[in-house]
Amino acid sequence: MSQDPDLKYRSMKRKASQHSSIKKTTAHLKLVISNPAVIQETHALFKRKPSTTGFTAEMFQLGDQLYEMKIRDHFHDLGCDLILEIEKSMGKTAVVCDFPPTLDESNKYLNEDEDLYGLIALQFQMKILKELFLFCTQHDASQLAIYMDDNQAEGFGIYQDFLAYSEETLTGNGEKAKMVIPTDYKVFDKWNSFMAETNLKFEQNLWRNQRLNSAIRRYLKARSRN
Repeated sequence: MSQDPDLKYRSMKRKASQHSSIKKTTAHLKLVISNPAVIQETHALFKRKPSTTGFTAEMFQLGDQLYEMKIRDHFHDLGCDLILEIEKSMGKTAVVCDFPPTLDESNKYLNEDEDLYGLIALQFQMKILKELFLFCTQHDASQLAIYMDDNQAEGFGIYQDFLAYSEETLTGNGEKAKMVIPTDYKVFDKWNSFMAETNLKFEQNLWRNQRLNSAIRRYLKARSRN
């Protein structure tokens, strides 16, 4: 039986702050150490044109298999810099990255309303993941491995349907949660549908609650002027 879309959307909001039942293995810790050669001079390989909300993505090559992705959402005061490494083993290619926190304590929407900020941050996170999917496609990578701290891993549970598995891993920066996502076209199509459904629920939630929430009303007015 299919799940009611409104119930699914509300459950996604709750899962963002609660520990979820992600498929997980904790039998042992793996030590991950990587020191790829760095290119001295870097230049942007591409820059995605700003969207209507000021979303941009730039890619820089730092080494032979090392890249930096700079993502900005200027309208919402959000930004994220990701170091991506391409790893090849036994004929398979994977993209590995550390997922930095995107929370900015000075963000204007966090100050306005914590729930509104949470929804905006969730949309931004989904856009980041879409850029990572595209990067994997460009480099024929069959999977994406993301390292994050425990707090991020709990919020990441809303994407559990996309995970192949997760495990605790010991890295050079301490113990991290490792999330592995297949990046084939079938999963990417599923991801696009997931984003479209979630964004629709986001808009419906804004318009439904604007009468009772002055922060949402101010946000909608500011967005309409942008």
